[in-house]
This record gives sequence, C-alpha cells and structure tokens, in this order.
Amino acid sequence: MNELLIIIKKELTELLRDKKTIINSIVLPTLLLPILMFGGIKVMDMIEQSNREKDLKIGLVNAPQEFVQLLKGDTLNKITTYDESIDFKTLIDDETIQTAVVFPKTFISQVDSLESSSIEVYRNGSKESVNRRFTKILDAYSGSLEERRLGQLQISKEELIPFHKNYVEVGEQKELIGKSIGGFVPYIFILTMWGGCLLAAIDLVTGEKERKTIETTLSLPVSKFKVLFGKAVVASLLGFIPALLNLVGLVLGLKFIDNIPDEFKLALGEMLSFQSITMMLLLLIPFSLFLSGLIIALVAGATSFKEAQSKASPIMIVILIPLVMALMPGIDFTWKTVFIPVLNIGLGVKEIMAGTINMGMYAAMLISLIAFAIAAIYFSYKKFSDENAILK
Repeated sequence: MNELLIIIKKELTELLRDKKTIINSIVLPTLLLPILMFGGIKVMDMIEQSNREKDLKIGLVNAPQEFVQLLKGDTLNKITTYDESIDFKTLIDDETIQTAVVFPKTFISQVDSLESSSIEVYRNGSKESVNRRFTKILDAYSGSLEERRLGQLQISKEELIPFHKNYVEVGEQKELIGKSIGGFVPYIFILTMWGGCLLAAIDLVTGEKERKTIETTLSLPVSKFKVLFGKAVVASLLGFIPALLNLVGLVLGLKFIDNIPDEFKLALGEMLSFQSITMMLLLLIPFSLFLSGLIIALVAGATSFKEAQSKASPIMIVILIPLVMALMPGIDFTWKTVFIPVLNIGLGVKEIMAGTINMGMYAAMLISLIAFAIAAIYFSYKKFSDENAILK
C-alpha cells in the first residue's frame, strides 16, 4: 500500500507540475458551467430583445383594410403592397421582405357571408423569430373575425366549447424537471471526465515514453501492477475532479442566476441535494477508473502523443451513442438497461434527479460499473506487462 501511494504521489507531482494541466483540469471545469449558464441566458435574452426591436417587413396582396390597420398599429411593421402575387421567394431570399400574405379577391365577401376562406403565407421556415411575430398578428386578426362572426350568429364562445380540460398533475415538479433535464447532466460529467482521463493517461504512459523515463519507473522495486494501478488512479482522479468541479459549478451557477421562478429553484435544490449528489459521484468513481484503465490499455503500445490520441479518440463515439440513447423517449431505466455502461449512467442520473431511483437497481448498476472498472484495469495491466509494447 505504501508503494502504491508513492507511485500515486510521483505521478500526481509530475502532472500537476504542468500549469496547463491545472488550468484544464481544475480551473476551467469550475468556471465552465457558470460561464456557459450565465452567458447562454444573457445571449438568448439579447437575441430575443434584438429580434423584438427589428422591423418586420411584410408584403401584402389584396389585404383587407382592417388587417392593414392592425399591422400599422405596430410601428415596427414595414408594409409593402403588391397588386398581384409575384415571386415572393426571391424577395424573401434577398430580404426585400421577410414574409408575405396573399388574400383572395373574394376574401371580404366570403367572410361577410360566413364562409371559410384561405390565404397564402410565404415565409422562410428557418426564420423562427419572424414567423412567430407574424403568426401572432394573424392569430389576432383571426380572433377578431371569429368574435364578429359569433356576434352575427348571436352565439357565445361558451356554446362552442363542449367541455374544458382540467389536467391534474400527479407527478411532483422535481420529478418532471428531473426527467426533462436530468439526461443532459451526464453529458457534462462524462465528456469532461473523458477529456481529463484521456490527457492524463496519455501523458502518464506515452508521455513517459517520449521523456525516456518509463524504463526508470519500471526498474523501481515495485510490481508492475502497482505502477499501472497508480497511473490508472491518477488518470481517473484527473477525470473525476473536473466532473466534481463541474457539479460544484452547476450548483453555484443555479444559485446566482436571476429570473428563475422560486418553485423551479426549489425543485432544482431538491434534485441537487446532498443525497443525490453523493449517489451521482459514487457512480462516477468506478466509471473514471474504467475510462482510465481502458485508455491506458489502448495507448500502451503508442510511441507518440499523436499516435496515442488517434488510438483512443474513436472510443468517444462509443461513449456518445449511449448518452444520446439515454435522451430518447421510450428508453427507461430498467433491468434490461441497468448493466449497459454509459447508458445506465445517463438513465440512472435522470432517475436520481427525479427522485424515482430504485435502490436495488442503483446497487446493481454500481456493482456493474465496479466490475467494468476491474475488467478495464486488468486489461490495461495485461497490455502494460507486455514489454515489447511498453518499451518500444
């Protein structure tokens, strides 16, 4: 045990001597989430405000005077009237106008005769803010015509509504929010953890080869397993610590963000309670060992940093696919998914944050992750013991 601690101390000292490692593994993860959260919200607010203050360029054909007056009620609406329907696609593409609406010549007579009419709206579906603004105008105009028609027919709105739907939500807000956003949290943890483990593992194995110090390390009166396990522990620490600091950043960021409703904040506080955070961290500890062991096994035979990266990088796809699957509707945390690595973490974290985790399934998932970590360490030890690979 003493020898193992000496190896861990040696490897940590070497890694933390590099300022880039400290910045990438400690400073950036702590600041990343709060900056992204604050920055994202502020940017979205600025974009939304900017879109609201922009002129809305509208083309009209055969528009009723009532509709034209409704548009003129907002000074940001810039109206261009056309005598007939023309090539509106070109006009919208070159931003002469942003949307156009063509009314049939018989529109007014059809409305007065209580008939249904149809209009053509030309728009670019990718311009969401423009489309939302114009849809609100059309809805307002349609609503005024409906009210007038009901008055003509001497019918109240209530007479047209056969029943009202009153939804009674039996799920707690914590559960609803947890199931909605809980799937994105593992993304942050696992991707950050992958980056930390990858850089540390490559530096501790391939980096030592390039520095010509691997022979000195292996000549120490310490078993190869302890040397390998010490390197795996340090690499996992450099993956686990950023994930932990990301979690700290998430909690702190939520506390200082404005405009979050009190009920939402209360639900988030319950989701990120001491118990739920502890349960998430317990999953990440064996998973970080699994990642570090797997990466060391892959890069053991590499002779350069670039070669090591090319060997380990494809594993990112294997990690991303289960994370994406965890976000898909219909894929739940069951006994069929509890033993699938990465997918089980993605689904399990959602259940933990929602407060609906089955403790038996959680224990099985934790045991399976520990088993995968042991298998990865053993696999990396077999590769690390191959002198033809490690000393080439």
